[in-house]
Amino acid sequence: MEGSDARRRNKQRSHHDERNKLLKKQSKSTPSATAAQEAREITSSLRRTKTMMQQELSRISNVSESINQDGITLNETKGQHMGMKGGIKSAGGSLNRLKLKEKEDEIIFWASVVFFYIAVLYVLWTRIRIPFLLW
Repeated sequence: MEGSDARRRNKQRSHHDERNKLLKKQSKSTPSATAAQEAREITSSLRRTKTMMQQELSRISNVSESINQDGITLNETKGQHMGMKGGIKSAGGSLNRLKLKEKEDEIIFWASVVFFYIAVLYVLWTRIRIPFLLW
């Protein structure tokens, strides 16, 4: 970035210097040799200005193409994200159903464990008549 900024400043400075040279015309009439020299300098300056403008137009064209390509990429990405939105919602619903089913299974498991121990204690009490149960 610093290199392009420095080049831009140098171009602006040289453009400013050339502009000042062109604007500093002497009020007195000049001989034909000096007039021809000034005409050559003006022509040279105009050619440099034309070249600089072509370079800037080329740069702007490249930037415009990059912006258009980035816009296309962003639109494609947006479309992909929108497509995933429905999948994410359905996955969230499925996850909530799985969590609910997990809690239900846990309740059934612990109820089964309690029922098993109650059944074991009932069998022990009816068959062995363990005295510590006091029934």
